[in-house]
Order: sequence, then C-alpha cells, then structure tokens
Amino acid sequence: MPAQLAALGITLLIEAPIVLAASARAPRGPGWRVAAALLPSCVTHPLAWRVIGNFGAHDYLVGWWLVEVLVTLAEALMLWGLTSLPLRIAAAVSVAANAASAVLGAALL
Repeated sequence: MPAQLAALGITLLIEAPIVLAASARAPRGPGWRVAAALLPSCVTHPLAWRVIGNFGAHDYLVGWWLVEVLVTLAEALMLWGLTSLPLRIAAAVSVAANAASAVLGAALL
C-alpha cells in the first residue's frame, strides 16, 4: 500500500499542474478545475494499480498499454464533465497528463 500511495502522489504531482494549466480558460470555475486536476487520477489510479498487478512478465507491456489507454479515456471523460471543456480538448489534456506521468513512472522503474 505505501508504494501505491507514493505512486499516486507522484501521479498527482505530475498530472494536476498539467490539468490546471490546460483548463485555465474552462467554462467552469476554479473549484471545478481543482476537482478535475485531482479526482480523475484518484479514481483511476487504484483501479489501474490493481489491474496491472494481474499481468505477468510475459504480458506486462501489453497490459500496461491497455491500462494506460483505458485510464486516459476514462480521465478524458471525467475532465470533460468536470471542466466543460470541449471533448477533444479534454482528451488532449488527458493524453498529455497521462503521457507525462507514464514516462516518468517508466523511468522510475
């Protein structure tokens, strides 16, 4: 559990500023933007952590890609709902935030 919490903390440190910056002109107010910066990762990270643990050495990379794609899609929908940004913008923000945290996460392994 401590490793999972540390990973979530790192994820939030990387992704939240990206979401906050990208949603600066969102139709919704600052409270919604803060929620959008924190809530999607807090929802998806525990699920992703649990799912990725089910993949073995032979299929870990495929599982990791699958989980990242599903997390990115789920978070894009949450960003769209929380910020009222256009869906294509919310999707681009989700891709950018998740790519940044995935690259750093892979580098830390």
